[in-house]
Amino acid sequence: MKQERDDEDISGIALKVYIYLLENREAGPREIARGLGIAPSLAYYHLKRLEELGVVEREPSRGLYRVRKRIRLRGYLYIGNRLVPRLMIYGAFFSGLLIPEILSIAMGIIELTPEYLLAMVTSAASATIFLVEGILAMRKR
Repeated sequence: MKQERDDEDISGIALKVYIYLLENREAGPREIARGLGIAPSLAYYHLKRLEELGVVEREPSRGLYRVRKRIRLRGYLYIGNRLVPRLMIYGAFFSGLLIPEILSIAMGIIELTPEYLLAMVTSAASATIFLVEGILAMRKR
């Protein structure tokens, strides 16, 4: 239940700060501000907000923040310390279907029939749509 609430509470700049900490392990407010192109006071405000939610913790001796717990974010998956849009995974799946189809025709293993052509066009269109939408989602966050 708490994870769903965190998902709703973290958006905009707070989400960017959270993702920055995920990808960089630990950082101070000034480093985050430089990395995101925001004012240090704004970075500090969002770090405090994330700390109150229990998502990040501050190391008092060095003044650095790090992710305390991972939260579920709608539309994203964790791969290592990176957040990847689910759409990118779907695009990779359809690309994985398309490549053997193309190779099978190029090597003469399978004849090009209308049904096979339809399957290839569907795979290509799906891969393109999902990958483009995934890239747009990555840029947006």
